Amino acid sequence: MVNILLFWKHKKKLRGSILPKISPAHPLNKLLRLFLLLFIIILLHTVAMHYFEGMSFQDALWLSFTTMTTVGYGDMSASTPQGRVATILLMYILGIWLLAQLAGDFLDLRADRRDKMTRGLWRWIKMANHILIINTPSADRDRYLIRLIRQIKQTPGIDSLPIEIVTRDYPDGLPNELKQMGVVHYQFDISSRVHLQDLNVEKAKYVILLCPDAFDAASDSLTLDMLDRLKQYQCNPHIVAECVLDENRKRFQRLGADAVIRPVRGYPELIVRALSAPGTERILENLFTHDGASTKRFDIEVSGKKWKDIACKLINAGLGTPLGFVTHDGQVVTNPPGEESIEAIALLVMVGEEIISTDAMREVISCTTLTVTKP
Repeated sequence: MVNILLFWKHKKKLRGSILPKISPAHPLNKLLRLFLLLFIIILLHTVAMHYFEGMSFQDALWLSFTTMTTVGYGDMSASTPQGRVATILLMYILGIWLLAQLAGDFLDLRADRRDKMTRGLWRWIKMANHILIINTPSADRDRYLIRLIRQIKQTPGIDSLPIEIVTRDYPDGLPNELKQMGVVHYQFDISSRVHLQDLNVEKAKYVILLCPDAFDAASDSLTLDMLDRLKQYQCNPHIVAECVLDENRKRFQRLGADAVIRPVRGYPELIVRALSAPGTERILENLFTHDGASTKRFDIEVSGKKWKDIACKLINAGLGTPLGFVTHDGQVVTNPPGEESIEAIALLVMVGEEIISTDAMREVISCTTLTVTKP
């Protein structure tokens, strides 16, 4: 007896803390009540047919279902006055009406579910191992998201992952192009203190924190707050965060961001690289600035030399890492085979912050066939 009481107490505790609560006015609760009432009506009619008509329980149940669904095979029917009255009251008046009401409410529930999914009011609690994109850009939003999602769908390794966008910018639903790519969304204000369980973040594989305004430093405050909440929530997805001010990068990393990048709106592929090949986004990001490592062109003519020899000489001399070359007809060739003998009028080299002169580059390559100009 004590064990039964302890079990019941534990069950009530679970119901109040872990199991989801359904309001008495919830449509699903109404469906359950109608279903239970319909089951009772069928049971009563089956018992009535068994006693009044002398039918077996199986035949009585069969008659109850065929009558309630208005199929009416005619293979059996009530013949006694008591059985006919029971059929009129239980089946014709109550049973058929309840079944129609149950079907109508079920269709309404399905329609309400689709409407909530469309408007971002549906919690995607069953989604797992997905990409969660929190927030959206304030400018050119649709085009940026379409390009970002398209790049994700084209990248091996992450192309099959479900994608959920968390934003309040689509109250009437996502653009059709995003829907066709299987993207869903949820209405959520990241500045609010709502529980992160609503975002299902603990099951996400990747979390992307976009800043609303790429030129407003206040966007970093929202991102910092979200990173702090994610850290307190003790979830462990791979987090990519956009940062407006470079001085906030280390703060983002201390709060758990695995990759911190500038909001380059014209190149959403940068975020995709941070997901599929962590670390490469930092190299790509430097290509957009003159700070740190950057790619420069050195106008040096090279003829009949193997690409591997040029690469080794430049790297051994500490002058940089060659990425490609420009041919005589203006074509740019990147990452050529090492054994290839090249014909070039310029080299494209990744160099550091120090200034590398073309003369030093030419001397290392031992090429003097072209008058050079400094980059």
